[in-house]
Amino acid sequence: MICNKFYFRIMLLLLLSILVGGCGLSKLSKIQQESDLTVVETTLEKNLKTLERLAKLGNKSLVVKTARAFSSYSGFLEDRMEDAEIAGDTETAEEMRTQAIAHYARSEMYAFKALAKSNKSFNKARTIGMEVFEKMLQKVKKEDVEPLFWAAYAVGRGISLQKDDPMQVIDLARVELMMRRILELDETFYFGSAHLFYAVYYGDRSPAIGGNPEKAKEHIKKVDEINDNKFLMSKFYLARYYAYPKQDLELYKKSLQEVLDAPDDLYPGEEAATALAKSRAKRWLSQTDILFDLEMEEGETE
Repeated sequence: MICNKFYFRIMLLLLLSILVGGCGLSKLSKIQQESDLTVVETTLEKNLKTLERLAKLGNKSLVVKTARAFSSYSGFLEDRMEDAEIAGDTETAEEMRTQAIAHYARSEMYAFKALAKSNKSFNKARTIGMEVFEKMLQKVKKEDVEPLFWAAYAVGRGISLQKDDPMQVIDLARVELMMRRILELDETFYFGSAHLFYAVYYGDRSPAIGGNPEKAKEHIKKVDEINDNKFLMSKFYLARYYAYPKQDLELYKKSLQEVLDAPDDLYPGEEAATALAKSRAKRWLSQTDILFDLEMEEGETE
């Protein structure tokens, strides 16, 4: 009882000092409603260390929030990486890649730490045998979908940024198992993003190694159904992971333009997600001629 009171007082003092000091955790809790991506990125960046300090208290909810914040901020680092690549600034692109990988690793650590509160074996999730790992996942319950998703997401994005490392890529099977379990428990979680994982899983690989644009399209359609067509990132994914692999120029441009033309308040309360989809659609639409011309030239050469 005394320990519980001590824990509560420390946590209360920390939260009060944060709020009084204007550190912004209250703003972070409403960040999904912010349409200015610069504000979103800055708020996330400023609060990462604060969240890590709070996560040390051991509260599961705070640990999960820390995992989510690190993954969310990593997405902005990836965006900067893509901008640098387009500009031909390889040094900055590599620096952003390195930072993103490091932040995804932090997210992964916190997500598995949260899962380990229900099953200590998750502390060794990246090294435990696949058969044992799959059995562990079957014991995960719906209340742990959130940390499971952020663990899977962080591992998956980290792998995507390190495709040249076979020791990383081999763990894609773990990610697929985690995402499959999420679909079983709650396919609607976080806009149905487990379905978006499968859009990438099938749409970003050649048919020779399991790629299947039609399956990617099916998962994107599920996201639209879950969100009543309000989640614009699904249209971006349709362009990036279906139209592009299929070399459907018309659909590619149409999908991205629909994102840009959509109202900023299309998804009330989720303005940040809408703004992020618009930002990425603009970047990829600007690369249309280069992307599709490159494919044509390769075809002619062959």
